[in-house]
Amino acid sequence: MIFLPIFVAVAANVLYHVASKSIPAEQNAFMGLVVNYATALTASAILFLLTPHEKILVEASRTNWACFLMGLSITGVEAAFVMIYRAGGELSTASLIVNILIALAMLAVGGIFWHEQITARKIFGVLLCIAGVVVLSTK
Repeated sequence: MIFLPIFVAVAANVLYHVASKSIPAEQNAFMGLVVNYATALTASAILFLLTPHEKILVEASRTNWACFLMGLSITGVEAAFVMIYRAGGELSTASLIVNILIALAMLAVGGIFWHEQITARKIFGVLLCIAGVVVLSTK
């Protein structure tokens, strides 16, 4: 069942980047985020109500620091992509370059904090990713 969430993640990310690039340049980027989060809040509340759950206060009591950090990081990601696209970043490559750099950072994070093995295959992949970023970044 991993394929369905992967498909949803890919489809949602494609829509996300199309929407990020389409936010009017005249609009304050953070007002756009206010509308984004109002929409996300509404959709999340509806999905919460439609899925199995405990009482709302029980569910809320299970919240930890990670939920707040994720909210802040999502704000950073969204603001950054709006700025990337407003600065002329291309839809076809901006997300790819950012996601390659994220993958490189996550390899280090996984190795340092979760003691995931960094194998020769992963190092080779890192080198290919770096080469890809260089190729995509040069004009």
